[in-house]
Amino acid sequence: MLETVWYGASSLIFGIVLFFPLRKLMLAMNINRQQRKLKRELTDDERESLNRKLTILAAAISVTFAFFYNKYLFFRFLPRP
Repeated sequence: MLETVWYGASSLIFGIVLFFPLRKLMLAMNINRQQRKLKRELTDDERESLNRKLTILAAAISVTFAFFYNKYLFFRFLPRP
């Protein structure tokens, strides 16, 4: 029971920690790609639109990765009875 709570809490914290740099990286890459594609600077509205889309995607990716990676660590390093 305690392992389950610890697994969930640590995975969620790890996902939150991963979220911010991942969102920033994805936003920078997408802004640069859009600017090259359109051959102009993006407006503030376009940047906000990209930011909203990428926030949801970055959250899903970071939390999913955190849960899978934490599961790998739990099974690899914690002894099973």
